[in-house]
Amino acid sequence: MAAAESSSIEVPRIASSSQPADRDQGLAAIGGNVGAVWRGWWTWTPGNGTFNLQIAWNVIGINSTVVITASEIDGNSGNRFVGAAPFQVSSIAPGNGLVTFKINIGWNSPLPMRTDVLVFN
Repeated sequence: MAAAESSSIEVPRIASSSQPADRDQGLAAIGGNVGAVWRGWWTWTPGNGTFNLQIAWNVIGINSTVVITASEIDGNSGNRFVGAAPFQVSSIAPGNGLVTFKINIGWNSPLPMRTDVLVFN
C-alpha cells in the first residue's frame, strides 16, 4: 500500500522484481550477530514527489535490519544511473513480512526507479 504526501499524478507501483530468496531456502549462516542476509530488487512505475511505499517479503521481521537504496533507471533496459534528480529513501520501518519506507523523488515530472533491498536477520 502506498500513500501520497504530495500532489503528484500517480503513486509508484511495483513493475518488476528479482526472484528474492524465501526464508525457507536454507541459506548458510553468516556469523557474528547476523544469521542471514537477503538481497532483492524492485522496479517501480514512474513517480515524483514524496510517497510511503511498501514491499512485502517473507524474510523481513520486526527485528530485521533493512537497507534500501533507490536510483533512477532508463526506460528501455532498466539500467540504474545517476541523473540530475535526487532520490531519497528515509523512515525505513520493517514489520512482519513487510517493509514500509518513504521515498522522495525530487523532480518536476515522473521518473522510473529501482529499489535495492538488503535484509539482515
